[in-house]
Amino acid sequence: MTIAHFKIYCEIASSPHVLSRALKVSLIVGTLLNLINQGDLLLSLELEKLHLIKISLTYLVPFCVATYTATALNLDFKIGSKAVLKADLECKKCKYKIHIHKDALIPECPHCGIQTKWRLK
Repeated sequence: MTIAHFKIYCEIASSPHVLSRALKVSLIVGTLLNLINQGDLLLSLELEKLHLIKISLTYLVPFCVATYTATALNLDFKIGSKAVLKADLECKKCKYKIHIHKDALIPECPHCGIQTKWRLK
């Protein structure tokens, strides 16, 4: 992985729509998991027995998974979808190269047609 690719990954992962969705997933899933794992302590108000590290990790893990998943999906560059950022792409099969701009529709490769699979160049 190059520095340019890492910057693109970070740009997508830190975008407002990715962070917003990851936060929502984290709050819902983390709360449910905390209720499952430590619900008895919460309901009995035995707060001194709660494990704050476990509570924190129970929110952090779904946040990281949701962020990773959204970033990976945004890097998929499927034909007909909108590009989430400007990038140089290369066809995985024939190595044809294009440059796309943010919000532009991702085209088919002129050589591979609907079988096109793009990757970051």
